Amino acid sequence: MKKTILLLLFPFFSFAQNGVVKSVMLDSVMITAVKDGFSIEEFIHYIKTDTTFYQGFKNLRYYDHDYHSDLKVMKKSGEVLGSLFRSGKYTITNEQLVVHIDSTFDDGRIFNRKGQYRHYTPEFFDKIFFPTDTITVTKFAKSGEKEIEDENEQNEDDAKTIVFSIGSGDVKAGNNKNKKKLAVFDIDMQQYYDYLISQETFQDSIKCYSFTIRMKEDLQKKEEEQILIRELVSYFDKKTFNVMYRKYVMSYRNWIIELDVSVEVYMDYVEAKLVPSYIHYHGFWDIPFAKPEYADFKMWIYNFKP
Repeated sequence: MKKTILLLLFPFFSFAQNGVVKSVMLDSVMITAVKDGFSIEEFIHYIKTDTTFYQGFKNLRYYDHDYHSDLKVMKKSGEVLGSLFRSGKYTITNEQLVVHIDSTFDDGRIFNRKGQYRHYTPEFFDKIFFPTDTITVTKFAKSGEKEIEDENEQNEDDAKTIVFSIGSGDVKAGNNKNKKKLAVFDIDMQQYYDYLISQETFQDSIKCYSFTIRMKEDLQKKEEEQILIRELVSYFDKKTFNVMYRKYVMSYRNWIIELDVSVEVYMDYVEAKLVPSYIHYHGFWDIPFAKPEYADFKMWIYNFKP
């Protein structure tokens, strides 16, 4: 059983005003690691600047592979309104990606009579994972991204920022107050969170550092309203510092917007290349000028050919 204590960093580091986490909870193994030279400051800096998770998703569009996915749109009660199953493959030739859908089956109220989606969530996942057009791809991140004018496209770009850049409030949509809720390392946000570092074994084989940001249990309702991200978990491979697992739990309510979303991503190695192997989204959102949506999306990704 793990013994967890609160390790105060103030006596050792004098830069908390710059946004460095003031206190971190460590398990007994990590306490020993700190004594042996493990730097919490450097570790958190690495978390904030990590690009391995993003690069793993870039590899998703750069290497041939197979997939199958399962999407369900539901009522608030959990009753399934419609489902959509797909399987197929990604093929890349001369840096041109084509997504093939070899098998598909839908049931219920996914499409309207014109063959269009009744809900936005399936459309969102289509744009990310099942583009109909041939796409020029690159193995590495691009610089100098173009200006985005379409509102839905901007929301999709912001979603990527939230998932790939921990603690970043650098999103374009929303007001400054809501953007700040994403900045989980900000000195003003630290009062609402516990930060924990421990050690875990991922998929029974990969030794990892686990970093968790979790909403404090004893917050008042007014304090909870200041928070968008309720929990964020990342596993870092000890040998490579690649992100092997990430989980987001987000919840937010006011008189205009209601949101409850969880996202889990499992990564794997294929010939030393980091790639996503399983993605699970479960969420509800209710925004102005749109019907509330409950959806569950799962995608299995395999047979990569680096």
